[in-house]
Formats: sequence, C-alpha cells, structure tokens
Amino acid sequence: MATPEHVREALTQKLSGLQSEGGGTSLEVLEVQVPAVFPALLLKVQIGVAGQLWEVSLDYQGHEASLVSGDVSEDSLNYLGFLVRTHLFEWWHTKDKEKFSARMGKRLA
Repeated sequence: MATPEHVREALTQKLSGLQSEGGGTSLEVLEVQVPAVFPALLLKVQIGVAGQLWEVSLDYQGHEASLVSGDVSEDSLNYLGFLVRTHLFEWWHTKDKEKFSARMGKRLA
C-alpha cells in the first residue's frame, strides 16, 4: 500500500507549478499534503491564483481513493493528477456561487 508520503511526493511532481486552463485562468500548485490515502484519499493543495493564496481540501473516495491503495502506477498518477487539476479549476470557478465549493477552500493571503 502506498504511504501518504509516497503519494505526496508523486503528486507534487505531477502537479507542482503553473497550471493553465487553455488561456483562461492560471493557477500555481505550491504544495500538496496527503493526510490519508485509505479508505479515503485526502488532499490539501496550496495554490496561488489571481494574486491570492488558497488552501483547497479535496476528499476522494471509492475509485479515486483506490488509485493509491496499492502500488502507485504512472497511469494512476496521471489520471489522479488530471482529476485534481480539473477539480481545482472547478472549485475556483464555483467557490463564490456554491456552498459546497466554498467550504473546500480557505484563503490564506
């Protein structure tokens, strides 16, 4: 089973740096924390976007959590990285409109 540290290191390599939404919003993944990997995958991602610093909590269960419940393959990491990026951009665009999204993020600066 992959440890939280192993998953954090692998996801940090996949996600760190500037992420772009096809010429629209850009966000920079600054830090990835992984408090738990099984039975749920919990991530805390620190991002910089529009001159602001945020911490966003992502909670994956079921299929997404099972991606890292055993050995972490390159395909699993690529898929998980895609999901995290997608959810971060979705969170950014809905945080002011949806209560669920608003609870996921905490502005740090």
